[in-house]
Amino acid sequence: MNTFVVVDFETTGNRPKEGDKIIQIGTVLIRNGKIAERFSTLVNPQTEIPPFIENLTGITNDMVVHAPMIEEVLPPLLKMLDGAVFVAHNVFFDLAFLQNALQEAGYHPFTGPLIDTVELSRLLLPRQEGYRLSDLSVSLDIMHEHPHQADSDAEATAHILLHLLEKLRNLPLVTIQHLQRLSRLFHSDIQMLLSDIEHQKVREGTYEPGTDLEVIHQICLKKRKAIKQESGRSLEQAIDFDGFADGLFGEQGLLKKCMPGFELRPAQVAMMKQVYESFASGRHLMVEAGTGTGKSLAYLIPAVFWAKQQEEVVVVSTHTIQLQEQMYTRDLPILQAIFGDDAPRISILKGRNNYLCLRKFSHSLQEEQDNYDIQLSKSQMLVWLTETETGDVEEISLPSGGQVYWKQVQSDAGSCLNRQCPWFSRCYYHHARRKAQQAEVIVTNHSLLFTDMNSEHRIVPSYKYAVIDEAHHFDDVASRHLGDTISSYQLEGMLHHLHPDRGVGLLEEVEEAVRAWSIADYEESKHLIEAAYQQIREGKETIREMYNLLYQWSHQRAKEGEEIGHTVLRYKQEHLTSRWGRAVVSAVRNSVDLLLAIGKRLEAIYANIQSDDAPIGMKGLLTDLNGAVQDCLEYAELLHHMLLTEDEEHVYWIELDTRTTRKTIYLHRVPIDVSSTLRERFFNKKESVILTSATLSVNSSFAYATERFGLADLLAENKVSTIVLSSPFNYKQQMLVCIPSEVPNIKGSSEEQFIRALIDSLARVAVATKGRMLVLFTSYAMLRGVYEHLKERLKEANITVLGHGVDSGSRSKLTKQFRSLEACVLLGTSSFWEGVDIPGDDLSCLAIVRLPFVPPNHPLVEARNQQLEQQNKNAFMQLSVPQALIRFKQGFGRLVRTGTDRGVVLIYDRRVIDARYGRLFLQSLPETNVIVKPTEDLLPEISDWLARTKSAERNSKEEATEPKQWG
Repeated sequence: MNTFVVVDFETTGNRPKEGDKIIQIGTVLIRNGKIAERFSTLVNPQTEIPPFIENLTGITNDMVVHAPMIEEVLPPLLKMLDGAVFVAHNVFFDLAFLQNALQEAGYHPFTGPLIDTVELSRLLLPRQEGYRLSDLSVSLDIMHEHPHQADSDAEATAHILLHLLEKLRNLPLVTIQHLQRLSRLFHSDIQMLLSDIEHQKVREGTYEPGTDLEVIHQICLKKRKAIKQESGRSLEQAIDFDGFADGLFGEQGLLKKCMPGFELRPAQVAMMKQVYESFASGRHLMVEAGTGTGKSLAYLIPAVFWAKQQEEVVVVSTHTIQLQEQMYTRDLPILQAIFGDDAPRISILKGRNNYLCLRKFSHSLQEEQDNYDIQLSKSQMLVWLTETETGDVEEISLPSGGQVYWKQVQSDAGSCLNRQCPWFSRCYYHHARRKAQQAEVIVTNHSLLFTDMNSEHRIVPSYKYAVIDEAHHFDDVASRHLGDTISSYQLEGMLHHLHPDRGVGLLEEVEEAVRAWSIADYEESKHLIEAAYQQIREGKETIREMYNLLYQWSHQRAKEGEEIGHTVLRYKQEHLTSRWGRAVVSAVRNSVDLLLAIGKRLEAIYANIQSDDAPIGMKGLLTDLNGAVQDCLEYAELLHHMLLTEDEEHVYWIELDTRTTRKTIYLHRVPIDVSSTLRERFFNKKESVILTSATLSVNSSFAYATERFGLADLLAENKVSTIVLSSPFNYKQQMLVCIPSEVPNIKGSSEEQFIRALIDSLARVAVATKGRMLVLFTSYAMLRGVYEHLKERLKEANITVLGHGVDSGSRSKLTKQFRSLEACVLLGTSSFWEGVDIPGDDLSCLAIVRLPFVPPNHPLVEARNQQLEQQNKNAFMQLSVPQALIRFKQGFGRLVRTGTDRGVVLIYDRRVIDARYGRLFLQSLPETNVIVKPTEDLLPEISDWLARTKSAERNSKEEATEPKQWG
């Protein structure tokens, strides 16, 4: 394979069999690793080009009137393709159009080899976030001036192919050999390409990996640096932090030098000093820091200073792993520049399941699996292992089915051989723990903090000082981790792993190992294992029956949840006394009994074959078998607690996930109130904890948060400080808040009337703002009710409408698509209320459809409301309103993300002006302009506002020489 023709077609649509035609061809011929020839032409499709395609490609009907017909273009194209490999980005799209054109023109179909650069990119660039042509062009620094034009797309694809071929040739032989074997299921002819490169390396005698690689047990890994064991330099006790901080922010300060365009923010300085003071005085601190304050550096700098000066460990916890990564990559270089020779040792630590187990992965490579996603995942991991030092799953972009495979090869305590493992010296999880033990500042996440709190064996090294960022999620994460969840997928997956219906499971491997290694009486072991096979088959059937009964019992009674395809049902023991309920209880008892029996059977197998003299491979199987014993016993106990017993401190519910054909059932058992647990097991055991968020207070009061976190008593004892730091942004100049007055109050009208008025207003405003609008819903049902009608209304204006759960369930994918389109309205719910960052011109309008009250019938909310009512408290004002206010502020914060962002917020819920509690929502916003008028009268105000702010933005950009940095 040394001749490639890279092809790109622009077309009138994506269905060649239904009449869509080619309108432009771009080709690039690559021979012997170099571009040898280019060919491009417009094509007359002899049909109308739709307006959407004209806008997308820039190719109009007038441009193709005098262009050649496809029959005239095919001969030079076929001449170029003769004896070459057909290459395209999403090759089967272009191939389908080529084959259709060939058939219509009377030619034989193309039968040569194919390479899909999407598939090849997924294989060779496993850490790439996106595999669109535009994503790859940016990350590989490839010029791509005219996306969606065939000549430019083909040129960019050709350069991507050259990059990928070079990377492929540089992979070590042992990796190529693994890939060659695994690639038989690949969709394009990558296996042929791998075979060519393997033969070339063998001919040339290129057997050794590069100097930064090493081959261990026939897998090539990137060498990693040894962890430095030195204690590190401490800061002098005499150094005054206030003086140190003032020196950072001066005209000649370090922040000016290491952050071009940095601007002093008084709130950032105030927070920094307050954090240090709290560490020094041994008090807890709650800080609400508005967007743009620069809170990350405001707590990281004093945390590092304190850790180094006092030789203490400080743990910094974020809400998500993504925020962990962002902090580590964005803020660590700044801290290193600030502290220079005293640069801190900072470690990132995640939950164990985030790290690859090399023993399991090595074992899985020996298994033949007829699943494309699994084979691609294995192949990606082989390439990734030549690049990664961490083995962290967040680094790799696995296909959807790869998430299932990851669970088979992730690290876990139950199957760990520790020092007996042949891979122990290269274990990614233990390496991360060793780094954390040497660190002064550990960056982790809320989930791991609570996993650590519940674990018999500490995961996070001992610490007395902590910073909790995105603290408004802290108690919700605590509820999840201090409770229990079990899914049908987990139980079925565990039994499938032991003994699958087809293929080889753990017990089959154990049976074969006993026979091969003769470490126990084979006949006795075989008898025990065959009995286990029978019990597992019965177990699968019994558990399937249990879940079928649970599904039928709960499906009719369950309420739709916030998430797409999710329904929830709270249950108590009294609900299980009906005929259906008794059948469920009987099935649960049978399942518990069978799980206990399987666990005991596995224990007997383990006892029969366990041997100190077992080979290392057998020890791995024994460890996995022992882990399976524990799993069976734990799942039996969980089922018993969740469906056969009850206590008043917990709430129980069933969640049905019906998004796929294979329905999944989750059982939840969650503590109703975690405040006392947080106080006793977390805050009382720490010297000082900093809790910070952009949305922590409710109208400048921390009463709600202190109750949730169990800090009310400590606040009364003056052991907790609170502070609200306003955003530095000028919201009066940057934001206009509009309340369309003609939209009826949803409480006083039918939902149909409300939706009709909502669609009309949204459509008219979207035209005025040229799209660039994010619409936040609290209900998927309402989103779906708006989607089709709004899409139809905006069709003539060439404004695209994207719906969460309609066009895609992926928030990141929809956000990327929204940003790539010139005129677009994005309808989002639940996860879009926070964590979405769309700065600049991409977002000019935010619409809030309804106030984000958590549905009162959600089991946990319902249980908490009942608990408050039993205490003679107003559950609505003390729980529902504060929760909604915090979420409302989070949603509101999606629009203005930087000092130059400007836009319009539409609030369609009239309760903000009609209800007594509604004014609390407007009062919770920064001081800004609020207009209440019919949409008809708002339109000129919105257009004028956007025009004026656009002009002001242009002027400010002309005056600015550097982008502003908030830290």
